[in-house]
Amino acid sequence: MHAFLRSLRAALTLAIAGALATGCARTLTPSGPVISPTGFEYALGTPPVDTRYSQTAVLYLRQERVERALELALEGIEADPPNPIHYYLAGTAYARLGQTVAADSMFVEAERIYPAYELDIEPEREQAWAEAFNEGIESFGTDDIDGALEAWSRAAAVYDLQPDAHRNLAVVLSGEGRYDEAADVYQEALAGLGRRPATRLLTEEEVAERGDLVLEIEENLAQLLLFSGRFPEAEPLLREQLGRQQDDMDLRRDLARALTGMGRDAEATELYISLLSAGVLDPTEIFNVGVALFRSGDFAEAGIAFRQLTELQPDSRDAWFNYANSLFAAEAWGPLATAGDRLIELDPLSENAGLIRARAYFEMGDEEAARAGLEQTELLPAYVEGLRLRPMGPETRLEGRIVGREVVPATELRLRFTFYGDEGLVVEEFLAMPMPAVGEIEEFELALDGRATAYRYEVLP
Repeated sequence: MHAFLRSLRAALTLAIAGALATGCARTLTPSGPVISPTGFEYALGTPPVDTRYSQTAVLYLRQERVERALELALEGIEADPPNPIHYYLAGTAYARLGQTVAADSMFVEAERIYPAYELDIEPEREQAWAEAFNEGIESFGTDDIDGALEAWSRAAAVYDLQPDAHRNLAVVLSGEGRYDEAADVYQEALAGLGRRPATRLLTEEEVAERGDLVLEIEENLAQLLLFSGRFPEAEPLLREQLGRQQDDMDLRRDLARALTGMGRDAEATELYISLLSAGVLDPTEIFNVGVALFRSGDFAEAGIAFRQLTELQPDSRDAWFNYANSLFAAEAWGPLATAGDRLIELDPLSENAGLIRARAYFEMGDEEAARAGLEQTELLPAYVEGLRLRPMGPETRLEGRIVGREVVPATELRLRFTFYGDEGLVVEEFLAMPMPAVGEIEEFELALDGRATAYRYEVLP
């Protein structure tokens, strides 16, 4: 059995045992306002009135001849549209046939005409829900995922005061990669938990349990909305959660991701800065923080971010390149000289790396080291420029260009690129190409299987 299915069983809510009582149609015009057991007073509307269609349909329902009962109820709707009893009976028949979407539409119409019908319809909805819910449990138990999805969808369509079918449905939809649908189902579950039954009062224990379920579902929903890029919907949920758990670093990071996704970079950057020292950001997030700080002109803070990135990715050319540029912009010459040395080890044909290192030594007063660095740069056989790492799903591409030089005669340029992922070395790729003529530019692209997040290269003899 698939690992997902094994783990999912623990998350699914168990079946409801037993059957629920069947309600009966109200056929008497009330003498006064109808008040629910919970104290709600219904608008009068148009009360139901028995007809030959409804009386016969009720008999057929009691004999479990549900299809014939449905036929009579539909005939009653056609013959007497304002009478809500026929909609109620049609909804009941549809529900018992497992056609919960049709049942829901009939029940809604019955309550529109006669609001107090909710007291009779709620038990019918709950019974239909329980039957469909249990069908879903049975289907899932035999690894019939499609059958489980269909049954739990029917349950969710007819009754939302119980969130269990919605929760199971959302879990399975998520496992199938249907994230938007799963998020919508969670939202429907929250809407149901925001209401209360009409036919009975909830106990204090039930109220507390429903409150806990709201928190659980909101957490799951927020993660799904983030994952599927529905950032405006995720933001209020994340802020509510942060209001309850102000020290939760993961929630702060999730909120920052949502703000970034909505283009609210300044707000996101404030959160990211507070998270840098906590050590909870991944390399991509640290990189984004550094870029945002650099663009805002806060070069010292950008340097702190990129320095942290070099600690996580010590062999990343891009991490050291951005760290060096932040130090250069901040005029931090001492640290820049050290960073420049490391950058040249990882990006040995970079003209920019050589120039900024030489500038650092010059500003420090070490003119000899600055002159030696410039000479070393001038003697390079070619320059490598425009390096850009592009993760593309399960693959990665590195783009760049070679600029020809005439200082050292050569016929071929050979480079070895080493790529790294979150778990270490991914792969080594070699680039061999004729040396470009003086001033000519040759573009190149390396494609590799696997997701790389960092790289370096070396010049081969």
